[in-house]
Amino acid sequence: MTRNVVWDHGVSLPGHRLWLDPLVVRSFAFISHAHTDHARRHREAVLTPQTLALIPEARRPRGWRMLGYDEPMRRDSATVTLLPAGHMLGSAQLLLEHDGTSLLYTGDIKLRVPGTRKQTHVPKAHVLIVETTYGRPHFRFGDPDATVEAIAMWCRRALDSRVAPVLLCHALGKTEEMMLALAPYGFEFALEKRCVPCAESYTGAGRPLPEWIELDGDARGRVVIAPPAGKDEVRRLGRYRTALVSGWAKDAEFARLFGADTTFDLSDHCDFDELMDVVERSGADQVYTVHGYTEDFAHSLRKRGIRASALEATEQLQLAL
Repeated sequence: MTRNVVWDHGVSLPGHRLWLDPLVVRSFAFISHAHTDHARRHREAVLTPQTLALIPEARRPRGWRMLGYDEPMRRDSATVTLLPAGHMLGSAQLLLEHDGTSLLYTGDIKLRVPGTRKQTHVPKAHVLIVETTYGRPHFRFGDPDATVEAIAMWCRRALDSRVAPVLLCHALGKTEEMMLALAPYGFEFALEKRCVPCAESYTGAGRPLPEWIELDGDARGRVVIAPPAGKDEVRRLGRYRTALVSGWAKDAEFARLFGADTTFDLSDHCDFDELMDVVERSGADQVYTVHGYTEDFAHSLRKRGIRASALEATEQLQLAL
């Protein structure tokens, strides 16, 4: 029963009446994190308290069961446990155990988190459902701490030249984690208006942020952070340079689309090698891939003798900035 996994606008475990990050509203679902492509107004959802706090009111589930990390919950005759995923504040993996069989759903996952020596733990499981945004071999990122240092040096050089450094990041999650990573270098920040409610939500969810102001056309002496959609506001700065901070920096086609002056391959998702590590650490004898380069990564696993299949065909990618 636990091995029965179905794709129908989201991952379904029909034997347990449980949906995993479904794309449409369901009666009972797991929401792995607060990004809007994962949050829906389900009748009831299981999620971490931080994820609930970060979901905008319009997308918040109508009912919920908040679950802390490593806090088991009974689901009929099965046990559900949430584990840190390393993707953003509140993000979680889901481990389901029933009659001696275990299934792990990673959601969006990151093993190497900047500023931490400890990697995200991947538990053993018989069945693994893994998110594969960067499931092609050319997505191999540098050491995240070294990349943060390179970003800090780039920002410092710009400020010393009286040029505003602008980091193009996802408004929720990436913006706040960049602020926390760069704060030890002594920077202050100005946030484009789309980032402001996200930063306020982060603080409200229990993660205090470094001092910041809302961008108002003058960011003198500050590092500016904006989503790619916020470029119009950034153009009012006068002298500025932009840097795309994303795993898509490894894809020249996507990098060109953003028209940034430079790119840094810092992502809150696993790169190709990390995805292979997730599979190896899980020890799963059956792997399913979801989101992003699903067919490509499943093919790479099969070439290594691992039983793997894509739950969905490769789709138009959401830009996982």
